Amino acid sequence: MTAACQPHHGPVMHLPGTPGGLLARTVQRTRRDSDGAHRVVLQHGKHHRDKHVDLLASTQPDPAVLEATLSEGRKGDRSFILGSSTRTWSAVKARFADNAWPRAVGLARAGAITVRCEVTDDLTLGAPIRWHLTTAGRGQARLYSEGRTASRQNTIATLERARYKIKDLDELPAGIDHDDLQRLDDALARELNRRPTPAPKRTAILAALAHDIGAGRRHASPRAFSLAHTRNTKTWDDAIRILRESGVPGALAEAVGLRRSSRLGLAGPVTVVVGDRQSPLDGLGVVLLPAGTTGLRLDLHSRNLIFVENLQAAEALLELLAPSGEPPAILYHAGMPSHDILTHITALADQAAHIAIAPDADLGGTRIATAIWNSLTQTAQQRSVICDIGMTPTHTPQEPWPPDSPVWADLRTMLSSPAAALANGCLTRGYPVEQEGCIVEAMITHLNEAGAQ
Repeated sequence: MTAACQPHHGPVMHLPGTPGGLLARTVQRTRRDSDGAHRVVLQHGKHHRDKHVDLLASTQPDPAVLEATLSEGRKGDRSFILGSSTRTWSAVKARFADNAWPRAVGLARAGAITVRCEVTDDLTLGAPIRWHLTTAGRGQARLYSEGRTASRQNTIATLERARYKIKDLDELPAGIDHDDLQRLDDALARELNRRPTPAPKRTAILAALAHDIGAGRRHASPRAFSLAHTRNTKTWDDAIRILRESGVPGALAEAVGLRRSSRLGLAGPVTVVVGDRQSPLDGLGVVLLPAGTTGLRLDLHSRNLIFVENLQAAEALLELLAPSGEPPAILYHAGMPSHDILTHITALADQAAHIAIAPDADLGGTRIATAIWNSLTQTAQQRSVICDIGMTPTHTPQEPWPPDSPVWADLRTMLSSPAAALANGCLTRGYPVEQEGCIVEAMITHLNEAGAQ
């Protein structure tokens, strides 16, 4: 509507269908006269027929009720409600689905919005068209915007301090390489560049990890890490998962006590060589070795090599494939590989004819696959494939990622990475797929295709 023809609330209409606690005020068109006064626009000397009403609270808003109503729902709802002075009904439906009308009525009763609705020919309340923030709603929006700005500035300062903490360390913790620290710095930099704002929990965990590494601090367990930084042992129960999704090597989590020392698991036709000692691993199951063992060398005796990130996946593969005439070698790398593990991955891959990189099909898996791919020589890359285990028809669908989860945006950035096909598969499915339920089927398919080449 133009500036010369602004909406004006006329009398209350008693329309059937008007929810309790709300008034239906007519929407009239007005214009500003030369004396500055608003005049209702008439047609042939008569008022226009009232075709629209605004639903608004019948009482003055209670600040406590308004705050409680804005706090309802899922993460991101407050941002949607207060992020624009006007929302079309199609946008409201897209956000709240079947709960759109009850949500709008609740917000209108609390005094946050008015809801523009049609008036039917038989003078009943018609379909909603859009909503508008009220004066109280605009006040909340202003406070919310100011709070987000202050929070982002504080987060930026936290991230910058964290990057400084790990810059030019005089002494690196045991088992940590400069490449590992660079991955943490990359994760911190991604949060700094995140729009519209960094993910608060992930930012806090990354910053805490950087602070502890810089200070040489080690915790007794993941819960001790959470307690030290949040005063609660369970606040960061998912810290290891968040670090994995952020692309942080496991060696860094190990350095502050979140995991045990960096180990890799090996199974199948591989010989471990340390100095003059040679130890064939055939028939020994999945053997765990400290990745930083001085002088450790791995000799491969199979054309096929499979990289998996979970120990249970490695054991399941070994159980099924070991009896075959030409079993593959399997390396388990426990999430994001450390610099030491990547060194062994590179050396083994140079000896293989067919290489499968098969992480979980999720955000962390795309980062892991990319790190492994980038560690390979160019000739090894030509013999390698990044497998999407989510393509197996028998996998079990998991809980979908929430629509406002930062996982979506992060996966889209991976579409330009070597793991683009895996990232696209994750985006298409909309949920993570873990290895345990489908790794055997996925690798049998891969080995059959490799054998046909």
